[in-house]
This record gives sequence, C-alpha cells and structure tokens, in this order.
Amino acid sequence: AAGFERFLKARPGKKPFAFWFGSSDPHRGYQKGSGRKAGKTLSQAEVPPFLPDTPEIRDDLLDYAFEIERFDRDCGKMLELLEATGELEETIIIVTSDNGMPFPYAKANCTEFGIHMPLAISWAGKVPGARKVFDLVDLLDVTATIYACAGVNPPHSHPLAGRSLLAMLRSKKQGWIEPERDAVFS
Repeated sequence: AAGFERFLKARPGKKPFAFWFGSSDPHRGYQKGSGRKAGKTLSQAEVPPFLPDTPEIRDDLLDYAFEIERFDRDCGKMLELLEATGELEETIIIVTSDNGMPFPYAKANCTEFGIHMPLAISWAGKVPGARKVFDLVDLLDVTATIYACAGVNPPHSHPLAGRSLLAMLRSKKQGWIEPERDAVFS
C-alpha cells in the first residue's frame, strides 16, 4: 500500500493511470505460527478434504489465512487512498490471485483448489455492485475487459484470446449471466 501511496503522490495531476499491486502474500514461506500469534485458533482452520486433519496442517492453514488477511488489509488501504483523492468512483479495481492455494493437490494442479481463484471487480458509479456472478471466466478475459472499459481497440498485431466482461459487469443481474460462459480450460 505504501508503494501505491508514493505512486499517487508522484504522478502529475490526476491523469489516468494503471497500477499493478502484485503482493507476495500469501505465497510461501510463511512465518510459522503467525496465524496463532494473530489470535487464530486451530479449531478455526478449515481443512480441505484432501489434506490430513492434523494440528500441523491446521497451523499451516492459519498462517495462510493470516497472509490473505494481510493482503486484504493492503487492498483496503489502497481503496482508502483512492477515496481520499476522490478517485475511487472513477477507478476500475480488479482483485484476483494468480493461482490456487499453495498446498498439495491445489497450486500447480488442475483441480478445483488449483484453478478456482478469487476475482472481484469494482467500478463504482459505472457498474452495479454487491452482486455475486457465477459465470466461468478466465484471467485472459481481464485484458479484454480493460480495453473495453477504456474504450481502446486492442492492437491488430496481438489479437486478444479473452472476451470482455464489461457486459456482465454492467448487468444488474447476479448468478449466471452469460450462459455461453460454461467452460474454462486449464
């Protein structure tokens, strides 16, 4: 979040910008016991069915949760900075991860825990919020969406593989919006 604050202060005026916040949270290695030090208890850990339910695994899951919460706090600080500059409603915010959870049978595996990632997109004042959409999308769609939101045609020399999510974002519906989005391939 400090890097984003420096970025906002250094840019000339309030020109349009793109900022990529790539956090190393919640990538390994974790500080062992950080979840419990933050007040979490082993009984709070949700152990996926493919992992052994042992105190060591529960402790590791708590450390992972602590890392996610730190990422969430950084995102919250950046949103506060945008609000303080009056730019929150003009900014497209896309939050996602790059892979599944870093545990066996998850990250680097074509399983639900390996490829199902969080994706939240907000563009206050431009698209309705507080909705859950279940359409299957791919990170390839994010580039096409950014082009569409900016009103810019992608270069002919590099055709886009993804499809814009803008119509889905502008919809007031929730649930399944575009029935043709019924598969992703990994």
